[in-house]
Amino acid sequence: MENIKILEQLERPWVVAHRGYRALNPENTLVAFEAAIGVNADMIELDVSLTRDRIPVVIHDNTLDRTTNGSGPVSEHTLAELKELDAGSWFSAKFSGEVIPTLEELLMSVKGRITVNIEIKPESFESPAIPDGIESQICELVEKLEMGDSVLISSFEHFFFARIQRWYRNQDK
Repeated sequence: MENIKILEQLERPWVVAHRGYRALNPENTLVAFEAAIGVNADMIELDVSLTRDRIPVVIHDNTLDRTTNGSGPVSEHTLAELKELDAGSWFSAKFSGEVIPTLEELLMSVKGRITVNIEIKPESFESPAIPDGIESQICELVEKLEMGDSVLISSFEHFFFARIQRWYRNQDK
């Protein structure tokens, strides 16, 4: 399912692959999302955080410790540093070499094939709002890739919602 309007017409519960098909793959990796598509999930859910150089990356935890061979907060590492880490071998040696994908890499790889739920972690909230805040970057990326009809944005931080709505109003959407 690549379009939210199509999902709305289903007369059954939606099947959402939380962090990809993580029962058999390392979570929030491209291989996990490809596997979810392969088993016909209706939607994938993923988590995003910002790197030190303010690039949205797909990772659940605020730190690298559990799902990579790195350590410390995601926000204290540049994208180049994160790309050097192994995000697969913690799960199984056969996934050695999997990397943390950027949000753009992930969206480009699944575009037109599945609906995406992007969860913004509350820890990414910045006050006051700034031009390159995570919510603005997500909106810009979704628009650039023309994926507005296949992306859902969620968060436990309610302040993001007003900012996202304001961003779209300012774009004459």
